[in-house]
Amino acid sequence: MTGFFGEDAAGTAGTWVAAIATLVVLGSLLGERRLFGWSQHLLAGLATGFLALLAIREVIAPRLVDPIIAEGAARPELWAGAILVAAAATVPWLPRRLAAVPISVVVGTLAAFALGGAVIGTIVPQLDATIARPGATVAGTAAGALAATATGLVLLGFVHGVPRGRILTAAASAGRWLLIVGIGAWLGYLVLSRLVLLVDRLGFLLGDWLGLVR
Repeated sequence: MTGFFGEDAAGTAGTWVAAIATLVVLGSLLGERRLFGWSQHLLAGLATGFLALLAIREVIAPRLVDPIIAEGAARPELWAGAILVAAAATVPWLPRRLAAVPISVVVGTLAAFALGGAVIGTIVPQLDATIARPGATVAGTAAGALAATATGLVLLGFVHGVPRGRILTAAASAGRWLLIVGIGAWLGYLVLSRLVLLVDRLGFLLGDWLGLVR
C-alpha cells in the first residue's frame, strides 16, 4: 500500500498530510521559507492547544475546579488559585501594574519548581549514586568517585566573583572544561538524532508515500 492506493480514505489522507508537511519542512533546505514559516506557526499552534488542553484536563479541572465544587467553603486557598488563574488568563487586557502580579507569581513559581526539580531530581540522585555501599565492586566505587569529582568540579565552574586560590581556580577551570565537553557531547547526540529523523522521513516518503522501497 502507498499514499496513492491506501486501504481506506482516512489512512490515505493521513499519509498525504504527513508527506506534504514533510516536503514543506524539507523545502526550507532549498530556500522556500514562506511555507516553512507556515508550518512553524502550525506546529506552535498545535503544541499550544495541546498544552492548554493538558493543563485544563490534568491540572486545573481535577485539582482546582472539582475541589472548589466539592468543598469550596473549607478550602479558601483554592479560591486564591482560581483568582490567579483568571488573572493570568486576562493579562493582555489588564493594566500593566495589575498584570505584573499574576505574571510575577507564575514566573517565580515556575523558576522555583525548575530549581527544586534540578536539585531533587538530578543533583541529589547523582550524589546518592556516588556513595560507596557495602558489597560494591572496586570498579563501581571508582566510577562513583569519578562521577562525584566531575559533579563537584562542574559546580565549582559556576562560582564567579568569589576570591579563590590557585587550587580552586584550577578546579573551576577544569569544571568549565568538563561542562564544555558535556555540552559538545550533547550537541553531537542531537545532531545524530536529527540525522536519524531525516533518514526516517526520507524512508517514509519513498516507502509509505511513493511505495518505491519496502
